[in-house]
Amino acid sequence: YTGAPYYAAASTLQVGADLAFIFTAEEASIPIKCYSPELIVIPSYNNEDDDATVTESMATTIEPWLDRLHALVLGPGLGRREGVLAGAARILEIAARDKGMPVIIDADGLYLVAQNHQIISGCPNVILTPNAGEYDRLLRRILPSDETQKCDTLAPQAVADAKQLMHLSQALGGVTIIKKGRIDLISDGQSVLAVQDTGSPRRCGGIGDLLSGSTAVFTTWTSFLSTDDPIAAIDPDSNTTLATARPVLWAAYAACVLARRASASAFAIKRRAMTAPDILDKLGETFEDMCPTSIPDDDDVKHDNAR
Repeated sequence: YTGAPYYAAASTLQVGADLAFIFTAEEASIPIKCYSPELIVIPSYNNEDDDATVTESMATTIEPWLDRLHALVLGPGLGRREGVLAGAARILEIAARDKGMPVIIDADGLYLVAQNHQIISGCPNVILTPNAGEYDRLLRRILPSDETQKCDTLAPQAVADAKQLMHLSQALGGVTIIKKGRIDLISDGQSVLAVQDTGSPRRCGGIGDLLSGSTAVFTTWTSFLSTDDPIAAIDPDSNTTLATARPVLWAAYAACVLARRASASAFAIKRRAMTAPDILDKLGETFEDMCPTSIPDDDDVKHDNAR
């Protein structure tokens, strides 16, 4: 597949990443290169080879690049061929455990995790971004049926959903999960954030890919912080605490809000004809509205260069 990896990578550039690399099949590399000259596309395997060769080719091609990356998005456009999934599993384990970098897993990457969740269990630097169907698959594979039933209480549905999400994150050892839906729910097993910003009534393909790329950039920025202590969101009018959560949850929250607002902005113009490229075009200006760029003056730049 060529569209999904393109949208995931292109979205990182729209929100501030300097470079975006795409590791893909040789057959997909030329079409993706034709989509944009700004993306660095690296052919990593050939689909005509047998599974064992594909797996080894992915590992030997991609692993040397990992030291140059700040984050990894795994899954968009991946497919479910056994050799490809085995190669992705090797890269995922190195990136998440050995390198400790932020890893965002979407689409067929979630299928891989559902088959073997021990790959990412206990990795707080991993973020899963399932839609409703992918979330249900994870539930069936990871949470025992009795645990799933415990979450089905007489509490309001939103509360029950939040508790269930926390259970799933805890079962994965603190992996962060963005459960996409009418209301996006985000949890690391300790806290839950809900995103209710108005999005687009049209849910075209590619929005999840844009979300995964944006999440990769935002979580990279939070990984540079000197502490992982929870951060409180304060209402500026009442000076009261709205919510408290770890930085990675706020990064995921920001990405969800951005995806919703960019979708709403694109839909306002294109209406039912809106597609993923329209949302991609709105990401940059929407993010600027959310978080205006702060440009240092000459004195600040000189001071930084002198350090």
